[in-house]
Amino acid sequence: MDPVERIEKSTAHAAKAVSAVKPDQLSDPTPCSELDVKGVLNHLLNGMHMLTTAAQTGKAELLGEDLVGADPATQYNEARTKLLGAIREPGVFDKNWEMPFATMPGQIMAGIAFWEHLVHGWDVAKATGQDTTIPEELAQEALDIVTPMDAMIRMPGVCGPKVDVPEDAPITDRLVGFLGRQP
Repeated sequence: MDPVERIEKSTAHAAKAVSAVKPDQLSDPTPCSELDVKGVLNHLLNGMHMLTTAAQTGKAELLGEDLVGADPATQYNEARTKLLGAIREPGVFDKNWEMPFATMPGQIMAGIAFWEHLVHGWDVAKATGQDTTIPEELAQEALDIVTPMDAMIRMPGVCGPKVDVPEDAPITDRLVGFLGRQP
C-alpha cells in the first residue's frame, strides 16, 4: 500500500471512532495513560497540523494544546482533508520533514502518521466503548512498520513497554500490545 493510501485508510478508521465520541466522554481515561479522550483528540489534531505543515513547507508547526471544540468530528475531518491534500503533492515524501522532535525523511513520517492514527483511533474507541477492531490488512501493515522501530518507540513519551499478547491473538490485539496497550 502506498503512503497516501495508508494515511487515507488509517485516518478514515480513526475518524469513525472520533465521530462517535459524546461530549460527556471527553474527560474519560484512555489506554494512553497520560491522556484522556480530549487529550488524545488534541494530540491527533495537532499531529495532523504538524504533518500538513511539514508536508507543505518542510517544517512542522504546532497549533497549541487545547484545540478540541464543540464538534471534534468535524475538526478531525477538516484536518484530515488538509493533510490528505498536502501529502498528495508530487515528491512530498522525498524530502526531509523538520518535526519538533527531529528532522526525518517524509517516508518515515508517513509510516509514523499511519500507525499513530490507527492506534490513537483505537485508544478513542476503547475509551468510549466502541468496537476496537482494526481491519486486519491495516493492523498487519502497521505491525510490520512498528516492529523494526521497537527501540525508537520505547523512548520516554512515545509508547510504553510491550504488553505480552499471545502470538495467535487477533492482529489488532498484537498491534496494540506491541505499542504498550492492554487489549
